[in-house]
Amino acid sequence: MTGTTAKYPDTTEILARKAEGRRERASLSFAEKLDAVDALKERLAPIVKARELRRRQRADARPSRVP
Repeated sequence: MTGTTAKYPDTTEILARKAEGRRERASLSFAEKLDAVDALKERLAPIVKARELRRRQRADARPSRVP
């Protein structure tokens, strides 16, 4: 075994941007926050719809159990 240490990328900029984003979102009014949530729901809708379709298809493909 050698005494090497792992080298990780510098995450300072990433963490600073995350903190900045948190401050920006915290400064929004409640109505603006609700608008942001609605926008996220709209962006997520196609993914949710596809997931529900896959679940239905899997459920339909399973043989039904009759006691």
